[in-house]
Amino acid sequence: MVKVKTLALSVGAALAWGTLGSAHAATTTQQVADLKAQVAELQQMVQQLSSQQQSQAVQLQQTAEIAAAKPAPVVAPVAASTKPGWFTLPDGQTQVKLYGSVRADATYDTKANPTSSINNNTNSVPLNSANGTKNNLNVTAATSRIGLDIVRPTEYGDLVGKIEADFMGSAVKSNNGENNANGNGSFRIRHAYFSLGKWLVGQTTSPFVNTDTAPETVDFNGPMGYGLTRTVQARYTQPITANQKLLVALEGGDVDNINSGTATTVFKNSSGTAITTTSSSGGNRLPALTARYDIATADKKGLLQVHGLLHENRISLNDNVDETKLGWGVGVGAKYSLTPNDTVFANYYHVKGDSKYLLYTNPAYVAYQNATTGATDVSIYESEYDTGLLGYSHKWSPKWRSTVAAGAIWYKNNNDYADYAKTVSSTSLNKKLYNIIVNSFYSPVKNVDLGVEYTYGQRETFASKTPTTDNQGDYSRVNLMAKYSF
Repeated sequence: MVKVKTLALSVGAALAWGTLGSAHAATTTQQVADLKAQVAELQQMVQQLSSQQQSQAVQLQQTAEIAAAKPAPVVAPVAASTKPGWFTLPDGQTQVKLYGSVRADATYDTKANPTSSINNNTNSVPLNSANGTKNNLNVTAATSRIGLDIVRPTEYGDLVGKIEADFMGSAVKSNNGENNANGNGSFRIRHAYFSLGKWLVGQTTSPFVNTDTAPETVDFNGPMGYGLTRTVQARYTQPITANQKLLVALEGGDVDNINSGTATTVFKNSSGTAITTTSSSGGNRLPALTARYDIATADKKGLLQVHGLLHENRISLNDNVDETKLGWGVGVGAKYSLTPNDTVFANYYHVKGDSKYLLYTNPAYVAYQNATTGATDVSIYESEYDTGLLGYSHKWSPKWRSTVAAGAIWYKNNNDYADYAKTVSSTSLNKKLYNIIVNSFYSPVKNVDLGVEYTYGQRETFASKTPTTDNQGDYSRVNLMAKYSF
């Protein structure tokens, strides 16, 4: 502003000086008047320009004050908004992704099939002497599933959630006797949990089972020597190094599904004679404790997992008759990619007094009531067994892959559980089981898998073979599967 005024006065002085300088030639009163008028007009222009600049300065200051008073707009996290397939909820923070699969399965049993279940039935296949019905076809689309992944940022890190379900719930029968085990299975929750930082609460895969170190199968359940149990749990994960971590979980009670008022436990006297069924209210008073330790190679080609399990087995006839035993298990699993196209798998477990976590196992225990002392003397005879699983997978091309696997379960033959099974000549308690699996998957387009699989297996019971009753049952099945994942 000062510079503008100085410039104007300098111009005015120059004009005045020039005019006065020329007055020696021709000076008139009118010229002096004109000069004064021009100087007055120039001063007026300078004052107007000064007023405008002051007004603009005030407006800029007011605008800055208003902007500073307004809250900053809420912006969705940049990282979340860049995830393909995710969308943001109206709160501007929560991100959700829908996923799932549309799947159809078909099985054809060339040997006798005990039920219409789409899952592997090696542990209950009819004994060869039973002359069961062969050549059975089963189909279902109940293996289809749908799920939601959810994430929301917090001051403690991302709050993550998952809800996943399929239609393979408990089998029911309609009024017309139709078995709904496959085609019309009830809606079933698979995963329902949330996690924040190192903590997870809800239902998901137990740390004791080996879903990460098992080969791929067409069969919906999976190979023998494998577990996929999902439990309600509170789990803590502690990273040890960049490639190692420890998982510890407390899992829901009633591990062996012995619910109040039922009679699922078998009671026999010392001679093997059945006693009148007695209702029991077993189940666990304490949660099961499970753990897993993961060790991955730096190049991510290999993974080693060590598993552990502790839980209570309990049978209670009344307040005065209550028997408990400790159920436990340990396991180790591994996989290694020899090449980008070749992967080997191996798993081993030793378990006592449990039947929930691994597939195709006998009941966890039998409860034995002494005939002499009566109902005041009840004992729990726990099962004890080992499992093994070996597998090899090969990718023939980006669209074609195959797997061969063998799994087995073998029970301890010289304990109270085995002696009980031999005494009563049980044809449902197995001493040995095995499966051999060969399959191939073809993916004609992205996210579509077509699978074919052949499984041969056998079970052998604790009961001895007689001239009329075999103690072995053979299992033979072809599986077909078509799946579209999204």
